[in-house]
Amino acid sequence: MKDRAISLQNSPHSPAIGYAAIAASCFCFGFLGYFGKVGYSLGFTPVTLMTVRFVLAALILWLLAVYRGLQLYRINSATLPLLALQGLAMTGTSFGYFASLQYLSASLAAIVFYLHPVLTIAVTTVFLRERFTWPRGLALAMAVLGTTFISGVFGNGDVSADVRGLVWILTGAASYSIFTLIGQRTTRGTDSIVVTTYALTFCALGFALMEFPVYMFSGTLTPAMWAVGLGIGFICSVLAILLYVVGIRAVGAARASVASALEPLSGVLLAAVLLGERLMPVQWVGMSVILLAVIVLQADKSRHGA
Repeated sequence: MKDRAISLQNSPHSPAIGYAAIAASCFCFGFLGYFGKVGYSLGFTPVTLMTVRFVLAALILWLLAVYRGLQLYRINSATLPLLALQGLAMTGTSFGYFASLQYLSASLAAIVFYLHPVLTIAVTTVFLRERFTWPRGLALAMAVLGTTFISGVFGNGDVSADVRGLVWILTGAASYSIFTLIGQRTTRGTDSIVVTTYALTFCALGFALMEFPVYMFSGTLTPAMWAVGLGIGFICSVLAILLYVVGIRAVGAARASVASALEPLSGVLLAAVLLGERLMPVQWVGMSVILLAVIVLQADKSRHGA
């Protein structure tokens, strides 16, 4: 029975399961804004919050590893460096995005960050020889347009850009593209949970090198800060990233990156529900465009990697 469970975990998922996993991942990522707002009000800095987030996420996943059996987590010497690079790419993604917010408006950061599907599709088309299809291109254009509407930039006109902020957000976008592209490779022969465990462990190590988390053991964190850390670690890291990895395995890097346009949609809706932020009419239009983009993307029947 255990061998059968393992084989099911390692079997490829259907595209429908892949898109459902990405949608659920985007919903989980949507809580980032809420946990970020609450965390900062409690005294977290961007680096300390991200460090606690990924350290706790890695600990949760390794506790799961002990329960499942550590023999399932044996990685060959060729895959381990890729998982390390994938984890460090997630470090670059998170740090680049949050660092950019010191210099850019959240709306502009969201728009520039969503260049990552463009980068991903360019790499898969030029270097991985995947066939570029019109449904994929149309879905990408619609996703970028929908993200621009959702960002609210047309509502407040805040498009001021500091070069330092652009460098940081482009670093974050490129890093996320790298994470997605490597995920297409690492999930081919490795369980999605194992991939996520190693990737988040290396991500946590990356943040720990920036600022060793001694505050996690010195009593500095209040119970409320621990609650925020556990929430952002489990929901926005363990669940969100694991589900995204499952999606990459099922539909490939290019389509997964485009479908992740659901993330800003989720973030805006959850901000309205949890933080009381008001939605502008243009944001509702953006949501509709993104949903149509995902529908168009599902019409692309080409095999990923073809």
